[in-house]
Amino acid sequence: MKKIAFFLFSALFAQAAFAQTAANDKLKDTEFKVLGNCGMCKKTIEKAAVSAGATTANWDVKTDLLAVSFDAKKVSKDAIQKAVALAGYDNAGYKADDEAYNKLHGCCKYDRTGEAGGTKSCTADDPEKQ
Repeated sequence: MKKIAFFLFSALFAQAAFAQTAANDKLKDTEFKVLGNCGMCKKTIEKAAVSAGATTANWDVKTDLLAVSFDAKKVSKDAIQKAVALAGYDNAGYKADDEAYNKLHGCCKYDRTGEAGGTKSCTADDPEKQ
């Protein structure tokens, strides 16, 4: 009986490990520039990325690069960039609208003359924002 229980436990453990590996194989990793200044920016940028569907998000204050992992079947890089812009941060895909930028804390108001790369407005395809 102990051998059967051990075999069943081993089979379940192997299946769970395989499922986790398969889930990790679906994840896509990418990074893009997001303008910001400080640790408060880091927290807000990462939270916006995760709320958009990123499984992990890490923004580097020194390089302005946001590294994200996400399931490409559930969310896109574009959707993550848009969410970050809606939080007030210009990035490689979208420029934050002035209203979102102006809501940022004083220390988070980065220099908007910097090169973020994005030229699309994050409100362009959102009828509620037009």
